[in-house]
Formats: sequence, C-alpha cells, structure tokens
Amino acid sequence: MKVTWSLTTENIKNNMLASRLRISRRCYTTCNLKKALQGEVEEIETWWKSPRFKDIKRTYTAEDVAKHRGTIPVTQCRFPSSSQSLKLFNEIEDRFQKKIPLHTMGVIDPVQMSQLARCKDIGAAYVSGWACSSTMVGSTNEVSPDFGDYPYDTVPRQVERIFKAQQLHDRKAKLAALNNKDDGEFVDYLKPIIADADMGHGGPTTVMKLAKLFVEKGAAAIHLEDQLVGGKRCGHLGGAVLVPTSTHLTRLLATRFQWDVMGAENLIIARTDSCNSKLLSSSSDPRDHKYIKGIISSNTVPWNETVTALETQDTPQEAIGNAEQEWYAKNDLYTIEDAIRIQFTAQEFEKYTNLTGKVMNELNRNYLSIRERLKIAQQVSPVKKIVFDCESPRTKEGYYMFNGCMDAAIERTKLFAPFSDMLWLETKTPDLKQAKSFAQEIHKEWPNSKLVYNLSPSFNWSEHGFTDKTLQSFIWDLAKEGFVLQLVSLAGLHVDGVSFWELAKRFETQGMKAYIDLVQQKEKTLKCDLLTHQRWSGAEYVDSMLQVIQNGSSSQTLSTSGDSYTEGQFH
Repeated sequence: MKVTWSLTTENIKNNMLASRLRISRRCYTTCNLKKALQGEVEEIETWWKSPRFKDIKRTYTAEDVAKHRGTIPVTQCRFPSSSQSLKLFNEIEDRFQKKIPLHTMGVIDPVQMSQLARCKDIGAAYVSGWACSSTMVGSTNEVSPDFGDYPYDTVPRQVERIFKAQQLHDRKAKLAALNNKDDGEFVDYLKPIIADADMGHGGPTTVMKLAKLFVEKGAAAIHLEDQLVGGKRCGHLGGAVLVPTSTHLTRLLATRFQWDVMGAENLIIARTDSCNSKLLSSSSDPRDHKYIKGIISSNTVPWNETVTALETQDTPQEAIGNAEQEWYAKNDLYTIEDAIRIQFTAQEFEKYTNLTGKVMNELNRNYLSIRERLKIAQQVSPVKKIVFDCESPRTKEGYYMFNGCMDAAIERTKLFAPFSDMLWLETKTPDLKQAKSFAQEIHKEWPNSKLVYNLSPSFNWSEHGFTDKTLQSFIWDLAKEGFVLQLVSLAGLHVDGVSFWELAKRFETQGMKAYIDLVQQKEKTLKCDLLTHQRWSGAEYVDSMLQVIQNGSSSQTLSTSGDSYTEGQFH
C-alpha cells in the first residue's frame, strides 16, 4: 500500500510539473512571443547598422528574420565561423584601405593548412571546389572534373576537416607558448577559410541549406557563381551555362537571409562567369536580353528541331556533330542591337539609338527587353520589319546563345554588388589592363566594393608577356586597383603533385638518398615543423591532457617520453 501511494504521489508531482511546463509554454507562446518580437527586431536592425553591414542591401525586413528564428536566442548558439568572418572582414577592410593584397593559396588538406598558417602575411586559407571534385572528400568518393556534380556537402566536409585541424593546432600552439616551449612569435593557425560554394547546387532552399552548412562547418566566406546547376563548368572550361541575372540575385539573397536567421556574419563573394560564357539557360530576365544572340533569317529550321529529326533517324553521332557545325556556320549570330544595325540604314540606326536612350531615361533604367527594342525599331521605320530570331539557335538542351564579354560582366557585377561583400570577375587571362578597366567601372558606382582575382594555374603565366619584375609585382599592382583578395586556387593541388612526383622519380633509383635530399634535409634547412611530425600532430598536447586527468602519474603511458620516442634524435 505504501509503495502504491508513493508511486501515485510521484506521478502526481510529475503531472503537476508537466502541467506547469505546459502552462509556461502556453503563456510564453501566447503572451511573450509577440512582445519579444519587437525587441528582437530592434536588435537585428541595430546589428544591420553596424560597420560590418554598412554597404549591404536586403530586400526583406528585420521582422522577416526575427519571425523565422527559433526561441533559442542566437547569442546562445554563436558559431565559431562568425568570429572568423569578422576577423576576415576587418582584415579585408584594412588592406582595401591601404591598397595592399590579402593573397593566399588553395589548400587540400590539414598539412598544407598548417604550413600556410606559419606565413604571417598570408591572412586566409582557400578551399577549392575544383580540388575537392578531383580529390573527392565527399560521401561518394568519386573523382571527376569540375562540373559541380558532387554532393553539395562535399566542400563543407573539407572545410570542417581543415577547420578542426586549425583548432587543434591553435590549442597546441597556445599550450606550447604558455609552457615556454616555443620561443618564436605565436603562430595564428586560425586563418579564416574562404570556400567554394559553386553555383549553390540547387534552388533557393538548397542554397540556404548549403549556406547553413558552411557556417556550421567553419567557413568565414563563400563564393557563389552565376552558372547553372547541371550546366556548371570550371571557369576555364568551355560549355559553361549562365543563369539569368535574377536567379543569381536570388541565390545571394537566400544566402544572406539564411545567415541573418542564424545570426551569422559570414561573407558572400559574388562571382560572375559572364565574361567568358557563351550560353544562357533562360531569357526570363530582360536585363540579359542585350547579350542574347539570334539569327536574322525568318525561314530557318531551328537547330533543336533539326537535331531531333536526325536522332529519330538513327543518324550517326559524327554526322550529327557535322550537321551542328554546318548549321551554326550557315547562320551567323547577332545580338539584338547588331541585328537592328545591320537591317537599318545609318540614319535609321542613329535615330533608333537616340530613341532607346530617351526611353530608358523615361523608364529610369539602363536596359530594354528584346520586345521593347523591336517596338522602338518599328517606330523608327514602320514599313521595315526587323527580323531577330533568338529561339532557332537554341541548343538541344534549350540554352540561348549568349554574347559573353566584359560589358556583360560589368553590368552583372554592378547588380550583384549591393547584395554581396566581395565581387569576383573570372577571366581567361591574367591581364592587369583588363582588371584595371573592370575595377574603374565598378568603383564608379560602388567605390567601396572589394574585388577578388583568381591567380589561376590554368593560365600559362610564362606566355603572357611578364618579366620577372612585373610577375613579382602583379599581385600588388592588382591590389592598387581594389583587388584586395587574390588566390592561387589550386596551388595546393599542383604543389602536392609536383613535389611528390619529383620524390617518387628519384626514390625509384636513389632510394633513401632521394628522400633525405628532397625531404628531410629541406625540412631541416627551411625549419619546417613537419620534420618532427609527432609533435606537429599534437602528441605532446595530448600527453599534457593525459597528465591532467591522470594526476601526473602517466609517465609510463606518455607517447613523447622514454626511449621509444624517436623524435628525440632531432634535438
């Protein structure tokens, strides 16, 4: 009976507690949430007014953000990457004002990261999607070219791997410094990580999930490019397909909104590949119409109809390829402006140009759709029918022909500027004159825009007229034009290959002499900390932890003491 009463009493107490919790939750939901919302909105608005966001535009309100946050205050779940992002932001701001570069290299593993960190003037690390695709650290372990077709968590996984290594080396370095075992300057292993988000790997919700992953895994900044999911290519390959300008703006907004909801301050780099791309996925944005190409013949069978007919007749692939080349050779492609110019007299085209300028001024915008331009052309010459067909040249996949050029890149970049922290122009060659011209155009409208330059290994640098002097000064010359962030995206990949190739070839015939000459002796001469790789890995740090938890009675189990510890040979 006593047992029964005890259980009943305990149940009653539990029920009372549960009831109080339900009441508290209901009270919080019905009474406090709306009251707390305004305070949270005010906090967000104050946050947005901070120097961190002084040049950032949003199309949504602080209330939109507050409503989509949970009940756990963001101050209680701050992400380490946000601290890293503020560190990067301050470094970028300082160097931009001083017109000096923050230049870095792509790393492919924690080893390279730790060596990069020991270079004081290199203030960040970069993780390339190309390198991840070709060395594959994702869930499938499939290596491939940079088509952006790997699982979207691939680069975030690599970021996590490197960020966790950074944290280990940071803890290790702090302990060593406090124990006076390192006499030199403290090494800052926490260099902010800038990561490749490709094209976002999907629609807005996927972009948001990817952005969330990067914050959680440790990236201080990511870059998003205006290419199509499924039509993505490395910026130095052919066949890249652009998305409409509006689509990429949505990606940038989705990323910022996701980070605002999380209370994250990470940086967005907006990259455009429109200088080199020749294909556009859709004509939905009239701001792109100026660069869409078509034919000026009204009796041409569209290419996609032609290729479908050939395929249904089981035409050999080689013949289809030849037919495609023949179709585009016979049908010259023009932008709408060129098409009108060709079909107008000089006098008519001058009148047309003046009228388009007038219309754009009246509409207070700097673009006109193809429909609007044709309408103006008809006003200029009512009896002359201008032919412009941009549908017939579309590819089998439905892509439009696009006039990739610097003007297109400049226009897109200006539109991306207010929604991003940095702007990246992807180029075909390392060209200081081109870069300077681009920077001047962007800074006319957005003087505080920080620019990014890819010092790509895809360029044959020795073939572009550099002298030793201009090659050495190139990075610093770019920085004077506002290209504050510069990176050799695949430096880690290439140095990994060339150094190991050299070692392997010599080891093949020289054995250990090759290893000593190419590795161990260099480590000693250059004072590379990998010479004592056990210490580098954190063995002494873990031993120190063991001593703490075992009250100092761990001398027989320490890994860095006794005769078995072979790195004592290097002292």
